[in-house]
Amino acid sequence: MKEKTNLKELFNKYLTGKASEGELLHLLDFFKLEEDSALLRALILAELEEEEALETTEEQHAILDRVSSVLKYGIRNEKVRLRRLYVRWAAAAAVVIIAGFWIALERIQEGAGIFTSTRQEVIAPGQDKAILELEDGRIINLDSSIGSGVKNSYVFADTNGMMTFNTRGLPATDKKSGERTLSTPKGGQFAVLLSDGTKVWLNAESSISFPAIFAQHTRDVSITGEVYFEVAKNPTKPFLVHARQQTVKVLGTHFNINAYPENDAVQTGLLEGSVAVIAGGKQVQLLPGQMSVWQESQGGLKVGRIPDPETLLSWKGGMFCFDHNNITEIMQVLARWYDIEFSFENGDYSNCVFDAMIPKKKSIQEVLNILGASQQLEFKIKGRKVVVSQTNSNSN
Repeated sequence: MKEKTNLKELFNKYLTGKASEGELLHLLDFFKLEEDSALLRALILAELEEEEALETTEEQHAILDRVSSVLKYGIRNEKVRLRRLYVRWAAAAAVVIIAGFWIALERIQEGAGIFTSTRQEVIAPGQDKAILELEDGRIINLDSSIGSGVKNSYVFADTNGMMTFNTRGLPATDKKSGERTLSTPKGGQFAVLLSDGTKVWLNAESSISFPAIFAQHTRDVSITGEVYFEVAKNPTKPFLVHARQQTVKVLGTHFNINAYPENDAVQTGLLEGSVAVIAGGKQVQLLPGQMSVWQESQGGLKVGRIPDPETLLSWKGGMFCFDHNNITEIMQVLARWYDIEFSFENGDYSNCVFDAMIPKKKSIQEVLNILGASQQLEFKIKGRKVVVSQTNSNSN
């Protein structure tokens, strides 16, 4: 029987990216035996608990049983979409670990990847960075180069680790009626704590404009892109969010707005409290678990249920969550987070849809490997541009 200490050492080498090809094959060989499989499952659970402070549950063991099957049979699917490889967010780390095993094994055994690159540069994921423009025109870059004075006074990490700018201690300039704008570039995310105590999270390529001092009777802000709000309650002073042709009116609640300009619709999902959504001369009241969709070309303002609240907020929790998303939608998300461009070679991509949950901290190469494991698509990286094409078997 193999020494179990060897398996633990190999597993740790894999997690730290130090495992050689031979060691990876050795680790995968361990997984074929049930007694060693149990230990590897335990090691994966230990990794999950370290990152997520999770408890060992029957559900997690069921997830790992699926992971075992993934490794045994591969993550390929003869259908045109990738199967769900997770039940909850807790499963995502284990799934990606095992998916990484399988993909690496394929590349070792077959000597070919599912994407090619003309450069060896690794396209890293986005990070916490933003630009704050003050009402007097001054610019503050909020990134790793920020000065210690500003960082110590106004910037802190929230409970999820996202960097947050605290405007409550930032004095107003002489132009008290002016607006401040916090914006994230491609490859950036940030949060801001407004003067009234409202917390706002900004996804990549998003912005929020707000006054240095809120008006006497309302709290008005404007946003672009995707933004999540936890509005401080104030029954006498409604909070108004303006996004394109839509306004959301709240007193105190938690909700998400997706208003990226490339999307036809503006989506507002309510997690807690109550909001009124106003657009196109119509007003609807949302309850927790409901979502409004404002799409002028498709009948105006409509209300439905949020399909999956966890999916809605996956971006805020550090995950890509694709729920039957077309590859075009997926590439738009990846382009914003990795600051890349993309294009498609000729073909019909309408049936290329995916269900997957992948940590946003992965490099673009790792994400494309996971998507490409369905054998529908191939990806070529040229500098900071990704070219998507169909495999020969899928294009016929």
